[in-house]
Parts: sequence; structure tokens; C-alpha cells
Amino acid sequence: MPTNVVLFVSRNKDNKNITNFHERSTSFITHYNYDDEKLKSEFSKFVNEGVSGETSRMYYSVNERDTEKIYKDLLHFLIDEPAFDLCAMPSKLASIAAKNTNSKTKHWMFDFDINDIALANEFVEDIKTIDSGVEVSVHKTPNGYAIITDHGFDIRKLNKKWGNNVTLKRDDLLCVKWEKKE
Repeated sequence: MPTNVVLFVSRNKDNKNITNFHERSTSFITHYNYDDEKLKSEFSKFVNEGVSGETSRMYYSVNERDTEKIYKDLLHFLIDEPAFDLCAMPSKLASIAAKNTNSKTKHWMFDFDINDIALANEFVEDIKTIDSGVEVSVHKTPNGYAIITDHGFDIRKLNKKWGNNVTLKRDDLLCVKWEKKE
């Protein structure tokens, strides 16, 4: 059963002019896919705990996490930190799971900060020209697109053509949902 990291966050950056706003976040690991109704329901609850007009985001790890490695890291942490507040376990577990060393898959995510699907598709074609065997998926984000590949490859030609408009993130969180409390 796949394990992934989830982050719900309400950031200052998205809520500059909202009265009584304060940053909030919660993180945890899950076996649910990001489009599962249970996870969507949890996110809706998080959104509704905010103030009117507040925008929240749900992030989901691009790479599946390795539960055996997480378990070992957690045991080491608990032995080294016997006074750890167990009430903080979900976020601590998420932070351990989010370590690069605990990823099970090796997907890459390109943060494509151009809000133009035609250009995003051109970027995908450029990837396919470099590595025809790579599997690619495109996801809409608040500021453009996230383009995910199933493995890495030589990106020098992409960097030359696309420059600062695209950022490679080898093991990161994908913004899968964003919602404003009305």
C-alpha cells in the first residue's frame, strides 16, 4: 500500500490582505491518493477552520515513501529524544517521511511557472525528445503547471531553452488542491 506525505497549509503569501489571518499548517502521512474523498474531506475541514476569504493549499508528495526506512528513522529518533511530545507525532512522522532518503520512487517534478498549457505541452515534448521512454504527467497549479516525470534524465537542454521559468524539484510536494473559505 503506497504511503505519501500530505501538507495542508494556509500561507501569508496567499492571504496578504485577510483580516485576522494567521499562518496555519498540518502535515501527516497517508495511504490515500490525493483525490480520495477522505483526504478531500479532511482538507475541507482545514479550509473551514480558517477565516473568511482565506486561501489554503493541499500538497501531496510526488514520490511514494519507503515505510521500512521511515519506521527505522522514527525508532532512532524516539530513542534519541525520550522526552518527545507524542501529541506532535503526526507532524514529526511526516517530517521523517519527507526526507529525501526515505523516498521509494524517484519521480522528478518541474515547477513550470508559465500559465500557458500550450507552452507546458511544448515543454513535455522537449522532455520526450531528450528521453522518449520517460512517462510524463501534467498537473495544474495555482501559478502554472507541475510536470512530473517517472525518472531523471539529462536536463541541460531544457535549462538552456527554458531558463528561470522552470525549476527542477527532485523530491518535493505537488500542490494538488487550493480553496478559499467564503
